[in-house]
Amino acid sequence: MNTNKILRLLKRPLKIDEIKNFFPQTSKKELFAALDELIASGEIVKNKKNRYALSSHFGCVSGTFLSTSRGFAFVEPDEKKDDEKDIYIRAGANLGAWHGDHVLVRLTNTRSFKGKKGQEGEVVKILNRATTEVIGSIKKQRKSFILVPNSNKYPTMLIPKAHMSNARVGDSVAAKIMFYGDRRVLPQASVTKVFGKNGAMEASIAAILHENGITVPFPDEVLSEAKSFSDKIPPNSIHGRKDLRGELIFTIDGDEAKDFDDAVSLEKLENGNLLLGVHIADVSHYVTKCSQLDNEAFYRGTSVYYPAHVVPMLPFELSAGLCSLRPNEYRLAFSVFMELKPNGQKVKSHFYKSVICSKARMTYRNVNLILNDDKELCEKYAFLVDNVKEMGILADTLHKRRIARGALELDIPEPEILTDETGEPVSLSYRARERAERMIEEFMLIANETVAEYMENNNYPTVYRVHENPDPQKLRVFAEFARPFGHKIDASKPNDTHQFQLVLDAVKNDPKQKALPTLLLRSLARARYCDENLGHYGLQAKYYLHFTSPIRRYPDLITHRMLTRALENDTFTASDIITVDNAASQSTARELAADNAERTIDRLYIAAYMERFLGEVFDAEISGVQSFGVFVTLPNSAEGLVRIESLAGYYEYDEERMQLIGKNGVILTMGTPIKVRLIRADRISGQIDFAPAEEQEKLCQH
Repeated sequence: MNTNKILRLLKRPLKIDEIKNFFPQTSKKELFAALDELIASGEIVKNKKNRYALSSHFGCVSGTFLSTSRGFAFVEPDEKKDDEKDIYIRAGANLGAWHGDHVLVRLTNTRSFKGKKGQEGEVVKILNRATTEVIGSIKKQRKSFILVPNSNKYPTMLIPKAHMSNARVGDSVAAKIMFYGDRRVLPQASVTKVFGKNGAMEASIAAILHENGITVPFPDEVLSEAKSFSDKIPPNSIHGRKDLRGELIFTIDGDEAKDFDDAVSLEKLENGNLLLGVHIADVSHYVTKCSQLDNEAFYRGTSVYYPAHVVPMLPFELSAGLCSLRPNEYRLAFSVFMELKPNGQKVKSHFYKSVICSKARMTYRNVNLILNDDKELCEKYAFLVDNVKEMGILADTLHKRRIARGALELDIPEPEILTDETGEPVSLSYRARERAERMIEEFMLIANETVAEYMENNNYPTVYRVHENPDPQKLRVFAEFARPFGHKIDASKPNDTHQFQLVLDAVKNDPKQKALPTLLLRSLARARYCDENLGHYGLQAKYYLHFTSPIRRYPDLITHRMLTRALENDTFTASDIITVDNAASQSTARELAADNAERTIDRLYIAAYMERFLGEVFDAEISGVQSFGVFVTLPNSAEGLVRIESLAGYYEYDEERMQLIGKNGVILTMGTPIKVRLIRADRISGQIDFAPAEEQEKLCQH
């Protein structure tokens, strides 16, 4: 059925018989089916007079329903122009749509809000439901059980007694939607999983992991396969590999690290060049294509990390055992050797399946001390001190070379949450990122680029890590924000990344500009996995992929397999191309889910840590501005909301400049210092609220 022809015809309303005249060979049944499909997608509408036409003809637009906690909502059109606003939906005009639903909206009138015009509409059809399951807590209401969703974007639901499963009042649960409700009847749901008592940290974390599709226990068949390998490497596995067991190779990781999947080496050559070795655990030797382990790793996509915990991509028998490059143990590896001139220029590279024996398990802390000439540690690790210092010099050279080509150094700090033996948070600060951390980062970056270049030049399929050019409109917003600080940015030249690096460099010497790196990051596209090499904008790398962490990232595992075959001159097939494409899509989706889970869980721990400071006053800095208030960040990394109603006086929101402008002359914008009092820290929701601790006139004015 030619649906494009139907769409061309329906630029004006037609009845079914009129449409049928243009399709004499098509039965009415087939035609109705095609029309129903177009209605379901929101492309056409059938009116009360049984006439069909394009949705736009009847003043209808399809889009995503975005609910708010205040009753009204917005719809983001499917085909949205750069300067187009979302459509405002009044409370009661949503036809029972839920957050995320794909809906059809009839535009009713033009609406003016704070001097700006926008469209108002009403939902006339729910095209597709986005939500099939909701997380919440069970409560008793008279004789009925109800589910109160954790998110205020969803309505309260009735749980019939027969669908309570083992849940009790006060439990945190997942529930499947059975009925979405209408104006007279509450939605109904059926409990599918019980996480524990609502409010308990363990229950909250279990709910977050479940909501993001993250499974903790491994299936029995996966564990059985992981346990089937011998603890010792059999001689036949070493045969044909490059023997590097006598070389000075060692790992450098964080104090708390359990899995060591990368090691490094450095040798000075007779010609004055340096031979940098990056040695990665050969996970693909154990996790073979289509095995139980492989299927599970594909499904998980990545390991998930949160305070004092990890949900691994692979069972601990591999991730912390056979594939962990522990000191003084023989391990199978995939080694990349890069010959570099003293100025960091790469001369050539080689790849080997190898067997190594790490000579030391070094930590970032100790390497940083060695680089700073700590006497005690320099004596303890005398056998590798010279090597470490040469590595430090090389890493500095590589870093300067990377920045010179236009790579962006955003350097946005991440929170570090430490817990006690009971799991309670006891410390909150920004994670240290010193010279040793940067050194390993530089070595991993050049190894990833080297492998990507080889795969691209040999036209062999693999999963690339791509970062596309930023949206020009977002860059214009950033340029506007940076202008008052004296930065002249030409948003029409996104490939001139040096202009952005000048801004980032200025931040280091001016605390008032601290918000700029975060704002620039929000202006950039999100990196993703792809079966095509599209380059990496942030790194200004022509070739880039992930090779260095196959224990915890599935794309790296795919790259190991494909690199092995490319080195063996094995011809790839159409099936390989499909495998790579599927791996890229799945890995991107699982990375998004893992990032969301990690951020959400971190917020719970941060809120739990901040509970002890209720009522106390803090120096803070505005880190985000919205129409409903400002987000502020404390020096310890805790972030919370100062609601607009708690601000003295009347404020208007300037969306373009991301400012709240007060009638009292105060302008609240990103980077503004503000004293705040902690008034709420909720470990169940992760919500932290502050109120101003002083008169608004005392705030820093811009």
